[in-house]
Amino acid sequence: MMDLYPLKAQYLRNEEITLRLELQEEKFNNAVIQIYMLEKEALVKEIRTLSEVTDIRIGGFDEPFAGYGVEALLYGEHGTEILETAFDVADNPKRSLRYGFVSDFEEKDTDNGAIEQLRKYHINMVQFYDWSYRHDTLVPPHDVYQEMMGKQIDFRTVKTKIKTASGYGMKSMAYGAVYAASGDFYNSHKNWAFYNGNQEVFRFIDVFYIMNIEKGAPWRTHLIEQYRDAIVRAGFSGIHMDTYGFPKTAFSHLQERPKLVKLDQEFGGLIDETREELQKAVDEPCLVFNNVGNWPVAETAKSTVDAVYIEVWSPYDRYYHIKQLIQEAKKLSGNKKPVILAAYLAPFRTEDSFSAANAAYILTAAIVSNGGYHLLIGENNAVLTQGYYGDYSIMSDETAAVMRKYYDFMIRYLNLFYDSTLQDVSMTHIGWDNYEYQCGFENWSVNGEAGKVWITIRENERFKCLYLINLCGCSEDSWNKGKAVPFKQKNLTFTVNVDGDIQGVYCASPDRDTCKSKSLEYAYIDNEKGKFINFSVEELSVWTVLFIRL
Repeated sequence: MMDLYPLKAQYLRNEEITLRLELQEEKFNNAVIQIYMLEKEALVKEIRTLSEVTDIRIGGFDEPFAGYGVEALLYGEHGTEILETAFDVADNPKRSLRYGFVSDFEEKDTDNGAIEQLRKYHINMVQFYDWSYRHDTLVPPHDVYQEMMGKQIDFRTVKTKIKTASGYGMKSMAYGAVYAASGDFYNSHKNWAFYNGNQEVFRFIDVFYIMNIEKGAPWRTHLIEQYRDAIVRAGFSGIHMDTYGFPKTAFSHLQERPKLVKLDQEFGGLIDETREELQKAVDEPCLVFNNVGNWPVAETAKSTVDAVYIEVWSPYDRYYHIKQLIQEAKKLSGNKKPVILAAYLAPFRTEDSFSAANAAYILTAAIVSNGGYHLLIGENNAVLTQGYYGDYSIMSDETAAVMRKYYDFMIRYLNLFYDSTLQDVSMTHIGWDNYEYQCGFENWSVNGEAGKVWITIRENERFKCLYLINLCGCSEDSWNKGKAVPFKQKNLTFTVNVDGDIQGVYCASPDRDTCKSKSLEYAYIDNEKGKFINFSVEELSVWTVLFIRL
């Protein structure tokens, strides 16, 4: 089996980039490496000698934020072959955070290849789920232990994976619930806990006791000390500050009389205080906070978190809710932070693998087209289907190959998905008497309606972009249900208002043999409303991106 991938999940600006070409027993004599930035060729490099494993150095790229596509043209006695991958460069890794997970930490898992596989998906931030000794005592007193859900953990495996991730340019995030404690800890600190309106202690699945995180509470001080230990003693890059979505209000027993606490008014301060303390120990710690069901994102998005992270639950059930969540999160953070959706795909657990895979392709397209990132993939080609990460499901080899191509596509066209200057004009520039974008077909929607082509339109001074997702043949628009293969759409025609001559119209899709963008023919049209271009897309399978270079 042949493979091509970058040695790191992400590269810094001007950092030396190395690509690894694996041929095993395939007989090829030489190769030509072509590097593209969008539709433009950026570099060509000839490799005259190939071995089973060939590391190809292509230098650095002086761009603050850019994605690149890679094509390797292999030549041998029996013909030619093309392999593709992608990489990105950034002046600050936090500008693009692709989140994955690991949850297996027994001794046998030390070299299981999970981190290496996540690197191939360009995952540059990895959540270490349920790695800790106790939720109230994160770093273990000895190397081998059982965590609170009963899984066996070898702390040496945890530390080895942290080190491996760091070498691949990946941030390791220590899972740490903000208010969960063991029964033993609670019994020794009962007045540190949160209580309900009946003045009974809050518990989660009868395992975790919910502790008081309000400002000045002793648990808050203790928690931040535990976070500091995780970074200093274990070597993590940052903290995944988890919550359970409840309680939203609770009573403190730190005073003579119970006092009502509104948790949404406390979380932002907790995040900021955590960063302030951690920065005393390490430079640039990474912080992610779990807004369960999108709560309380209005308060936490403006804190010092590095990304707006939302765990998606009902009633956010439909495709248009995915768009809504991303757009609102961007607005709340001033469009300055990555938006990550933890949208777990139950069909991989409850339905057949074929329909689950189709749901994954469509959801990936939906999140990325709207400028978000998806926490779904972890371990060795595993996917999350529910909130407990230890019960993950494994993708088939075929599904994993397609998902990897989709993630390559995301990175290759990074600048069309994650440029912060792109403005979504889907609701204002198409339909009714909005003439800026016109479709020559009727079965389209900007809201992710079943049975239609879902169109998202984003533009800035350099590009006009149309992101097409095929929902034709889908009987409903629930993102968390299995899907049939969409009916292919043919010869989709568009007319777009332009203010002058353009440089070109281009089409790219991960559903074709190559992710390389294709130049489309177009014609200028002049009328009383100005200058327009008209062009057609030959075929839409699942996901296609059209971009007009102005």
